[in-house]
Amino acid sequence: MGLTTIALATALAASLLAVSPGDACPADVPPPVSGRTLTVGPGGQYSTVQAAADAANPGDNVKIAAGTYSGGLTIKKSGAPGKYITFYGEGGAAVIKGKSGLALGKQSWLRFNDVTVAGSSRFGVYADGAHDLVFQKFGIDGSQDGGLVLINTANAVIDGCDIRGTNARGTSADHEAMSLGDGSHDIEVKHCRVHDNGEEGIDVKYTENARISIHDNVSSNNRGPNIYVDSASGVEIYNNVASGTKNNTKAGIALAVEDYSETRKLGNVKVYNNVSYGNSQAGLSIWVESSGVISNVQIINNTFYGNAKGALSFDGDKYAGVNVLRNNIYAEGNFTHEAFTSDHNFAGDPGFVNPRAGDFHLKPGSAKAVDQGSATGAPAFDLDNKPRPAGAGHDIGAYEM
Repeated sequence: MGLTTIALATALAASLLAVSPGDACPADVPPPVSGRTLTVGPGGQYSTVQAAADAANPGDNVKIAAGTYSGGLTIKKSGAPGKYITFYGEGGAAVIKGKSGLALGKQSWLRFNDVTVAGSSRFGVYADGAHDLVFQKFGIDGSQDGGLVLINTANAVIDGCDIRGTNARGTSADHEAMSLGDGSHDIEVKHCRVHDNGEEGIDVKYTENARISIHDNVSSNNRGPNIYVDSASGVEIYNNVASGTKNNTKAGIALAVEDYSETRKLGNVKVYNNVSYGNSQAGLSIWVESSGVISNVQIINNTFYGNAKGALSFDGDKYAGVNVLRNNIYAEGNFTHEAFTSDHNFAGDPGFVNPRAGDFHLKPGSAKAVDQGSATGAPAFDLDNKPRPAGAGHDIGAYEM
């Protein structure tokens, strides 16, 4: 492909991934009540993270000195309401390395800050039945199967994380770089980089009324799709950049019903203010493996550019409800679908600042897109988190000039 994600990193990642001081402890997640501080590393109380974790009680903090700690980490205790057990790196990279990765099981009220898990022979992180989890400035660097896997898990914040090199086993690997599935709900994924993984990037699957938001992330160079929703409902995907899928059947963003699904339904999904470019298949695809219903999908104010198989590719089975294509830029050519209300979209290059450098802002004088959008259903902000509209009307595409 002519486009590379190097341009993405230089032009877009810094602005999307910037974490302000206020994000250090999200307002929607109470800070842990300070209990004891257990220290790990040279001169600390414990030589291993596992030993400190085994000794920690609700409200305690485990401070991990910079370095690499072998043996993985299995959490055997939960925190308590208002009393997270917090694991955090201090003074540099704190890397937990081991075949087992970070095993959470059902343990809850846990917080991980500035810690990286590396070299797992299974999952980077695995939780099943947990709740109230926070991952901040968290890293996963290599795993044979999925990276950050949350199954039947509720109330989680994943903020400012970097996930790379997962699914090294390839298509036979279990789960994806980030998997939020099988009943997981009330999860926010923001300010993350999910890149260079052997399967999907961020994947929401098999969950009704998920109340999951995926926003302000960069997902790139994965086998693909970079962002994927399979047989789920109640999902919002906005303010993301998805680029460079490696497999020619994988879109930048995909909505699907696979045969593994018991419900065979996908619905109430909103996709807005995203840039999807340079992918090996479409910018966004909708597909059904054999049979299923797609309903109430809104695709509004997105920018698609340079995707090998067009801006959009739809291969659904049945459509229901109100489906909308509005205020999108299809640089690859026009697209309509009989199951979707389609209006105020633009086909072609309306005048991007520098698309080959990954800059899809509109140039001054881009009269075909500026103030030409519809206010109906349009988001109140753009990919830069600036208010819409900024002029006489709403602009078309991910950015408001």
